[in-house]
Amino acid sequence: MINSSNSFSSQLFQKFRHQTVSVNQNQGIAVVFEQFLASAHDCVIACPANDGGCSSLCGDAMDHGLLPKILRVPGNISVTIASLEPNDGFPHSGISGKMIPYDLNKISFFECNDKVDLSSGETYYLISQNYPLSPTSEITGCSIKLSTSGSRQGIRFAVYDFYLNQLQHDSFFITGKNGQNVTITGFATEDEPVVYYFQSETEVTFSISHQDHSFTQKRFYILVNSYETETVFHSVSTSKTCDSTGKFDVAVGQTINFGTRQFGVNPYDNNLICGYDYTRTPGTNTLFALAIQYESEKCCDTMSIDGLTDDQQIYQGFQYSNLFFTDSQNISFIFNSDPIMGGTGLNGSLEHIDCTCSPGIILVKNNTLTSPGYSNSISYCPDLLCTSKIEFQDDLYDLQLDFTDISLRSYSLNNDTDSVTVFNSYDHPLVIMKPSYFGFMNFWATVSPVTVQFVSKNLASGKTFEFIVTGRPGTQIHMHFFTKTSNQVFVDIFDGDSMDAPRIDNKELYSNIIENGYSIELSTTSEKAVIHIRGNPTFLEPGTDFQTLVTDKSNAPECGLWVYTLKQQQKDSENLLIEGKDCYKILHFTDSSYSQSAFMVFSYTADIPMNIYYGLNTSSNNLISSQTSDLRPAYLFTSYLVLQYTASEMSEIHFFWDISGQVIPAVMNSDQKLMLMSDDYLKIDSGNTIQQFIVELKDSNTGMMCEFLADSGKGTGTLTWSSYTNEIKKESFSPATRSLKFTSCAEKLLVDYTSPGGSDNGLFVKISKADLRCSSHRSISAVVLLIFFISSLFI
Repeated sequence: MINSSNSFSSQLFQKFRHQTVSVNQNQGIAVVFEQFLASAHDCVIACPANDGGCSSLCGDAMDHGLLPKILRVPGNISVTIASLEPNDGFPHSGISGKMIPYDLNKISFFECNDKVDLSSGETYYLISQNYPLSPTSEITGCSIKLSTSGSRQGIRFAVYDFYLNQLQHDSFFITGKNGQNVTITGFATEDEPVVYYFQSETEVTFSISHQDHSFTQKRFYILVNSYETETVFHSVSTSKTCDSTGKFDVAVGQTINFGTRQFGVNPYDNNLICGYDYTRTPGTNTLFALAIQYESEKCCDTMSIDGLTDDQQIYQGFQYSNLFFTDSQNISFIFNSDPIMGGTGLNGSLEHIDCTCSPGIILVKNNTLTSPGYSNSISYCPDLLCTSKIEFQDDLYDLQLDFTDISLRSYSLNNDTDSVTVFNSYDHPLVIMKPSYFGFMNFWATVSPVTVQFVSKNLASGKTFEFIVTGRPGTQIHMHFFTKTSNQVFVDIFDGDSMDAPRIDNKELYSNIIENGYSIELSTTSEKAVIHIRGNPTFLEPGTDFQTLVTDKSNAPECGLWVYTLKQQQKDSENLLIEGKDCYKILHFTDSSYSQSAFMVFSYTADIPMNIYYGLNTSSNNLISSQTSDLRPAYLFTSYLVLQYTASEMSEIHFFWDISGQVIPAVMNSDQKLMLMSDDYLKIDSGNTIQQFIVELKDSNTGMMCEFLADSGKGTGTLTWSSYTNEIKKESFSPATRSLKFTSCAEKLLVDYTSPGGSDNGLFVKISKADLRCSSHRSISAVVLLIFFISSLFI
């Protein structure tokens, strides 16, 4: 809560918290932070008191070394702490900081030759001049003396952000008592913060050479605190502060809960050393499964894990809720906290899990089929291929298969998922269930056997993928991030053809929390780039993915940003401005359910020339219209549309997305035409598809015509023509070729389409009035159409 001392903190967010602070003329205010671990949509927003130009910091800012921990405002400031969206459900450590006035003429947060008394325990912010930018002029031999007294005899330097160039004669020294000296150089905090401990008094001396332009700013952000030394680095009673410490042998099926006491209620204690050591007797097909929640003070409190992978794992800061599996026979944890600030802590569950698949069933009465360890396990094992055959006496009985619970994992970097597939006795798939499956949960079979196949994938390895990109001479490489990167992947971009090239400042990616709006773009200065992408192997939050477009094509400034993305279903985009010469714009949505039946609806305000491409491919095969007013399907089953246009006058477009049912209705007048497109059209490796379209023609006696605009591949189906009272005829296409036409004196058309999955399949037809002479006779009746169908979802 912000108070008169201009310090503030917040652990439990309210929807909105606000304060205005005034300063003298020619002063500004810097909002700085000693703790910032919160939900992705929990933000501190700083604005000039009398106008716009706001800046903000959100989420787990302390977790990212390249992300500045400061908000600067010239003049009076209005500060708001707000939750922009519902939080992630994790009990975060919260936000605390201070507002510091500074002189607008030199932008310095301290004076050289200052003497600082740390005895009160208050945090001292040692922040370089003009942070987060380089100092505006050269600094030579600037020194600050820091001391403490009384019981607080220790001094801690927590270095959160640091870059100086030793080759340009930059230097930074900390001198302590008894010959304890530290030199800090280069990207000291590129991976993690660094921390140094001293006794009673220190002196900091630094020099920074001047630079006007650089991708990397010379800067430092260091928190300095005093602490009591009587108990430093001696553990408090672990029995009172940590659960299930010590050594245990874990039996098959046994689960042990461990961690810091009052997790999510109170911060863990200072000076903790909590040790946990667990072993298992290896079984025929067993693993250790570990579910863990963890958050600590980023700089200084750590948990080390041995036995989870080949290398020791070190946790600092926020680690989300993670799930791991290991075939190691021993796994151990040590949690350490230092004498200063605490955090949320550790909450873990370790299980010796059985990965044996359920056997087949010869069904003579009701029975249950589950994944391995379903009833009491943390989760199911990775790398499973369980194929269970259900046999029954089909001359006496039918089989009813009811799914009462299904919860599957997805994996962020490669958009892969686990799945459950039901096959009939002819080995044809009846249904494929993937994460966020929404469809029938009850199935009947009349012929034995039925097979249920459960597939779980290997969890992500955390390997780094390197992409060396070369564009056309004289171009730049542009990267457009369709989805947020924070916590899912780690991205490094080098502005050249090797890792020796300057690293592009990517801190914007780690504050990328807005998922409905224009996407982030980063660019090189030349036609070459090296891109490193590493998936976070511990990030298993469902409904996530990572997508980035890399191109050497540029838009003129008047064209605006390239990519607009929507994550919220049924949310209309803002009105997107269309203006400029030879411009591109990409419309995109992120479907957390990975449904093949997710579709986009596109609309416009002015009729202008515009090439609209289905998907990201701009080949002629994907061109679906060349004018905004051209006829095209109302439901576009793609996550991407590429718009290419030249517009001398400004107009607007907008779009939204949704997921269709399996029956898609449409109504047309005699002077209209419409197009129907199935959800597997132009898809690569699509799932099996069953869709129905019902078209009704109003006020016409000319009949209807159905014309195929593309080959249907392996897709087959029927056209059922009917009047208001009865069926006229039924015709089959198996498969259809382009330009194939069907006509009938009908007022309704039911199109049934089926595809086995794969590539080069799809239904794409145009419905229009026919030149037939049809008698007009109608009567009022009630028709009940009962349709049974099976749907499939895919990524």
